[in-house]
Amino acid sequence: MGLGSEYDLIVIGSGSAGVQAALEAARLNKKVGLVEKHPERVGGAWIHTGTIPSKTLREVLAAIRSVHSHLGAHWVDRLVANLSSTKLHIRAKTASMDEEKIILHQLIQNQVEIIRGSAYIESPHEVRINPVDGETYLLKTAFILIATGSKPRRPPEIPFDGWRVVDSDDILRVESIPRSISIYGAGVIGCEYACIFAALGVKTYIVDSRTRIMQFMDQELGEELKKSMEEMGVIFELGHHLQRLEVEGPSVKAVYDGLTLETELFFFAAGRESCTDHLGLERVGIKVTERKAISVNRFFQTTVPNIYAAGDVIGPPALASTSLEQGRLACSHAFGKTNVKFPEFYPIGVYTIPEMSSVGHSEEELKQSGRPYVVGRARYDQIARGYIRGDSHGLMKLLVCSKTHCILGVHIFGADAANLIHIGQCCMIAGMNIHDFVNSIIFNFPTLAEGYKIAAFNAIAQLDSSCQVVPQSTPNLRALASSTG
Repeated sequence: MGLGSEYDLIVIGSGSAGVQAALEAARLNKKVGLVEKHPERVGGAWIHTGTIPSKTLREVLAAIRSVHSHLGAHWVDRLVANLSSTKLHIRAKTASMDEEKIILHQLIQNQVEIIRGSAYIESPHEVRINPVDGETYLLKTAFILIATGSKPRRPPEIPFDGWRVVDSDDILRVESIPRSISIYGAGVIGCEYACIFAALGVKTYIVDSRTRIMQFMDQELGEELKKSMEEMGVIFELGHHLQRLEVEGPSVKAVYDGLTLETELFFFAAGRESCTDHLGLERVGIKVTERKAISVNRFFQTTVPNIYAAGDVIGPPALASTSLEQGRLACSHAFGKTNVKFPEFYPIGVYTIPEMSSVGHSEEELKQSGRPYVVGRARYDQIARGYIRGDSHGLMKLLVCSKTHCILGVHIFGADAANLIHIGQCCMIAGMNIHDFVNSIIFNFPTLAEGYKIAAFNAIAQLDSSCQVVPQSTPNLRALASSTG
């Protein structure tokens, strides 16, 4: 390898989008180079600081809390008391290492060359590699895919130190469980970690300048989540702008307009920005947005046709699942599959305790567009599996077009929401209408998936004034379902 080395595709970054693109190109028998600054940490934030470790911690605490309804708070407290930051770190690190081994095996098996160093785009067909040690060298390539991901936004006025004032990269390295934490930002990252810390018995505050949490999710689900988190002990202080931080010994004083909080740990979770610095984008005429994101077309091409970008580096939705698909589609288009299309319906999963997940339009979007709709709801305490499990919170919500009776959106808050959402997603892709849930689908009993049928009956009752009121218990529902034929 060195000056003049030629590739069909050079991928910059080994996150979910980059890895998937590299594997897709390799399956098409293309010569692929995957550039990674830290090859000892293949996978980027996806594996090492974001998705895998944070969801592992969440799974540990969710499992412990699930004991509450069966054995009582005493056993939950005993289990939590037996946890230590060391045990949690080891569990998260083990999960990350396991995932990394799987990815490395796939890359090696598909003969993807991992190139160590940072990349700089010299021209549309040339990438300069700057190794940690050694001389720089030039690689030639037919196509380039930028998949450098994103990083936490770090305003210069915030005195990050990695142990009292932290961001989402630092939070997993905190050595001991604090007695109190203040989280600034009521979005996905803030709410997910608030649930983890609250489940650990940490006094947890969430502060945000906005008056609603989870701005991009269905508002009703957001309110359900807020109630659930408050029962866990999370204290919300919304509508307050951060003015300054004062680090005083082992504690941090956060001063807001009309509010002052002093906690052991301050977690700044207000946004991320794309990693596009020092790539040479300006050299080839690729511009970035205010959040440093790269603009692309529907094929994930930049303004330079043979240079693509995918994943967090292009901005929202910035999910591991969508990044994987973006990387695959970008690669497919580069090598001749011009009919590729990013799916119209894709799920969003938020791994709070319990989860929330959505696909399609929110109720707020339908109101804004003026499209007529009805809402079918099923609460977890109406579902046999829900009350067997002792789920005190849970809501399944179907948005149905009043004219066509097609499903416009599915929103779920409760246990297994991120799994359950795929039933609604597939039904939307298939073009099924709300009556199909009643007449064409049988769900195992007892399962949480039965909520779809309860919500469907609820929607149909509103679509057809002659329909009976929706039954409130699963046995009656099953009788009604069979009587409809």
